[in-house]
Amino acid sequence: MILRRVALTATLLIVVLKPQRGEAGLIPWSYQWSAQPTVVDADPLGPNHTPVGGITLTPGAITITGGNRGVALGNANIIAVNLTAFTFSPSPNGKPYSFTNAPYRLGITLTDAGSKQTGSIYFTGVFDGSLTDQTIDLHTYFTSATQQSLVLGHNRYTVSLTTYTPPDPPAEGGAGSIGAFVSVQPVSMPEPSALVLAGISLVTVTFSALRRCALP
Repeated sequence: MILRRVALTATLLIVVLKPQRGEAGLIPWSYQWSAQPTVVDADPLGPNHTPVGGITLTPGAITITGGNRGVALGNANIIAVNLTAFTFSPSPNGKPYSFTNAPYRLGITLTDAGSKQTGSIYFTGVFDGSLTDQTIDLHTYFTSATQQSLVLGHNRYTVSLTTYTPPDPPAEGGAGSIGAFVSVQPVSMPEPSALVLAGISLVTVTFSALRRCALP
């Protein structure tokens, strides 16, 4: 009978501790992207030649004096970085400026509004292609995982790089972008009060059973 009580209490404890599926709601959070470098230069044309063409990377949400981070509720599509092509002068040999595995890194810092916890995720990639004032043929390839996640407070944030739109030629001036999708889901956790009550119950019954077994 005593051992049966111990087994019953242990079973109840397992049920209490079993993670329960949380309800997804409009979880508030904020974010800020960063880019390194902020200007990706075209390949140099020679050892003494300074590149005069490149791609400018402008993060999708920037904190400035008097400004705000990007804010969102629940899942959201956001802009990681805006891309703008530029040339200051034609190539000396008349050929397009080239990009050969030109590296860059994007970072996103997430803040969970409920817990105030923050965390960062980083993505890396390269540009390949060519550029003139009137034309552009630019591609990007990611060298890191394009989907990464972290847990802040009681929520799991999963960030996925989802879209790439190349910029227009410098003469046209239109911006391209790299887009991302952020999924926010609650992480199931047992209630602290339930843990305490179940733990006390198990310890009490176990101690009682052991004490009775020890009596002559």
